[in-house]
Amino acid sequence: MKRFNVFYYLLSVHLSGIGFFFIFRLILYFCNYEQTAGIDNKSALLLQALWKGLQFDNFIASYITCIPLLILSILVLFNRLSEWVIRACNGFFVIAYLIVFGIYILDISYFSYFLAHIKIDALGWLQFGSETAGMVFQDIRNYPFFALFLISVFLFYRILKFFRKKFFSFALRLSPSAPHLSQNHAGYSMKVYIPLTVLLWAVCFLGMRGSLQRYPLRVGFAYFSNHSFYNQLGVNPNFSFLKSIQDASKERKNVNDLMPLDTAFSLVSEALNVPAASGARSVNRTVQPTGETVNANVVIVLLESMAADCLQTEYQGRNLTPFLNDLISRSYYFERFYSAGIHTNNGIVSTLYGFPALFDRPSMDNSPAHYTGLPVVLREAGYRTFFFLTSNPQYDHMNYFLYENGFDRIYSQYDYPKEKIANNFGVQDDYLLEYGFDRLNEAAQSDKPFFATFMTVSKHVPYIVPERFKDAGADDEERILAFTDNSLKDFMEAASKEDWYRNTFFVFLGDHGRIKRRQKYNMALDYNHIPCIIYSPLLTDAPRRFPQPGGQIDVFPTVMGLLNRPYVNDSFGIDLLRETRPCMFFVSNNQLGCIDDNYFYIRDLNVNSDIMYNFYSDRSENEMQEQSGAGEKLKSYAVSMIVAADYLVKDKKGR
Repeated sequence: MKRFNVFYYLLSVHLSGIGFFFIFRLILYFCNYEQTAGIDNKSALLLQALWKGLQFDNFIASYITCIPLLILSILVLFNRLSEWVIRACNGFFVIAYLIVFGIYILDISYFSYFLAHIKIDALGWLQFGSETAGMVFQDIRNYPFFALFLISVFLFYRILKFFRKKFFSFALRLSPSAPHLSQNHAGYSMKVYIPLTVLLWAVCFLGMRGSLQRYPLRVGFAYFSNHSFYNQLGVNPNFSFLKSIQDASKERKNVNDLMPLDTAFSLVSEALNVPAASGARSVNRTVQPTGETVNANVVIVLLESMAADCLQTEYQGRNLTPFLNDLISRSYYFERFYSAGIHTNNGIVSTLYGFPALFDRPSMDNSPAHYTGLPVVLREAGYRTFFFLTSNPQYDHMNYFLYENGFDRIYSQYDYPKEKIANNFGVQDDYLLEYGFDRLNEAAQSDKPFFATFMTVSKHVPYIVPERFKDAGADDEERILAFTDNSLKDFMEAASKEDWYRNTFFVFLGDHGRIKRRQKYNMALDYNHIPCIIYSPLLTDAPRRFPQPGGQIDVFPTVMGLLNRPYVNDSFGIDLLRETRPCMFFVSNNQLGCIDDNYFYIRDLNVNSDIMYNFYSDRSENEMQEQSGAGEKLKSYAVSMIVAADYLVKDKKGR
């Protein structure tokens, strides 16, 4: 046995790992191939992304290789290598690559949904074990990825076994008297072996650093074009996952670093017309309307994954959301309306309490946080407050958060018949709305008005498509869209026959959007652009369409304006019927977006860069420098809002 076979063995394992990463990257590419539609020079972009990816893959493989390299090279140097050490190294490699393969393959599915790589915040879902497991295992689209993982681990194990036999084909007994490998290395000079070992250590260290440049490898190194998909294609998800852990430990995502706190509050106070008496770090402003209070009920329906583009979906020449589109023709409709974030918990908190989402941080957690918002203000005004969930109320800490913030009663899967539970997300939309309708009828018997919020879920994977909708669309995503629309139609038709209907404001909006087509910009706008419909028989001037930008954080003050009630607005929202925003801001994972009538600004925390697109042109070039005045206005507006919100959220949680 030759001493240098140790290096052949390690190099073979190292390259094999990189080879598997290469295959996974190609699978990620083809699973999201629609994101390349309309892009020129696809081959050149792909080759560059693959080259970038090779460096990220080598980074991960180098970290895995470094420990066996150090141990084996020293043992060979002192003639202490034995068979059990080789077996232990093989076991280490199997476990290490099992983990990184698992993260990579999980990321392929995750990326297809979010157009972003998996981060440490995704581990928060593990605390909701059965619900998260149900979401993963009940979706048959994940099964090919399960198979890919099992096949990859099995093949990698067989490859390691082959390398062990090829490079260490000797029979060593495990007794202390077993002959050492030095007997087979006598022909090799230490003058060659020692310098080569040091050189390989240096090469491995360089791989772990990832770059010969001044700074070590960063996520931003993968960004080489103005096409977000190709930029992200080069990043190994294990790398971005590790960096997200590092960022969390350093609290790099403390957004105060983006702008001084006093500057932020000064800009926010000016934008929201906060009176100086409210204090230097406050957004509180008292709203004292004139005229008679409207003592009406309020029903908010948050629609799972309902992007604005969903309302334009057609199948065989037939629109799949006829009810919602008909409702728009009789309602107030906000054409340029945006979700605060891209997760359901963001949508609930922003809609009900008027606070923006804060990047990849959950809006609801197990820390004390007390807001005002619609549930609190209306309960104090004598309303009965209800929240209707389809599933486990502990998921995303909803039960805790909602009870702490103004709701009298939360209905969940524990209130529904077991036979109505469709999957781990609970009941379907039709039963949720049917059950809620009965509870609202009961509430209407009281002399108190009610405030009710529904959170639908059928449009969340895994889709459970009822038999009667099997032919309603081209795929399950389209079929479930038709089902949700029909469920809303049945609910509103039933409600229209009740007396309380004529004295109720109904608000329909998405909790966040959904990506289904190629995204033109570095930030997936379809995930934030959602519909918002306000309908009521009380609206005598409907229909009206509002072209100015607005968002979920504006629902609280806008509804209070409809009710014409006095209140203290301590949110970041405005009354869209009486005030106008110059632009609207929102987040998606680690990106901050802001859009006005002409431009779309993006701040990417991954690479600390500013990008701005001409929103209504076909150009995809960054115009931040060319139109610096417009870009700085959008940047200061969005960043100031996020910095101020971050401070106030921490204050509400006692941090």
